[in-house]
Amino acid sequence: MKKIFSVMIAMMMSAAVFAGANDNEAAKGKSMFRVIANNNAELYKVIYIANKTSKVKISIYDEDGAMVVSTVVKGVEDFMKPFRFKRMPAGTYTVVVRDGFSVTRKTFEHKP
Repeated sequence: MKKIFSVMIAMMMSAAVFAGANDNEAAKGKSMFRVIANNNAELYKVIYIANKTSKVKISIYDEDGAMVVSTVVKGVEDFMKPFRFKRMPAGTYTVVVRDGFSVTRKTFEHKP
């Protein structure tokens, strides 16, 4: 009986430690995003998810480093933002997402 009680106490303490770690991580704020193309590569969607609201700036650069488009989204934790590439030349593009937590870059190949 004493052994079962000790195991239960240890489990409860470890659960509290893990819960505290998750709260600390959430307080820091985290985000992620993906770039998804439609079937004919005319539309790319940036899907953004975060655990806190933040001002988010999305910039897309061509392979020469020239900014193609830039936009800001405010006051939401997650969103989907479409970008039309119907008239854009083929090439490698870089999406840069700046929010209150980090700056993240992802590249994609546009093949019209």
